[in-house]
Amino acid sequence: MPQMSESAAEKLTSQQATALVRVLDLQARWENHRDDPAKSAASAAELQVRQKSFEAFRAALREFTAEYRNAQLPEPTQNVPDRLAIWCRTLRAVLRRAESGNPSALLLKVYRLADRIAIRVGKEQVTRMPVADLSDGIRELDAVISWCEAPVTLPARKDEAA
Repeated sequence: MPQMSESAAEKLTSQQATALVRVLDLQARWENHRDDPAKSAASAAELQVRQKSFEAFRAALREFTAEYRNAQLPEPTQNVPDRLAIWCRTLRAVLRRAESGNPSALLLKVYRLADRIAIRVGKEQVTRMPVADLSDGIRELDAVISWCEAPVTLPARKDEAA
């Protein structure tokens, strides 16, 4: 499936954007569960939750692609601030076009990716606020985009401090 750009997201119908928010949030819910070390698939109950999350995502994706045959999904491509910002701008455009939805799991995925970048480049983690609706999601994506665009200040090396 081709990668969606911000300009393509801005051209979505509200109906298509609403359906896409659902798909993206279900995908993120599954990935967040899969990638959370505290949620091991070792127990039968956790494995069932993970499988149900995956099946819900796959069913929503099938429905979406059946209705919108040339559909594209916004996906992060690299774990660097510039690429995360591009992806977040695309997500923000999708949320702006949608009529309803709760992107809370999607924002958890965004935060998880930002946290990985923060660790790797020595940057503070992005500040988080609760996400209950589309406007909260847009606000938080704006914050992540600003975080991505802020310069990284590396601490001085010990031999340079003197």
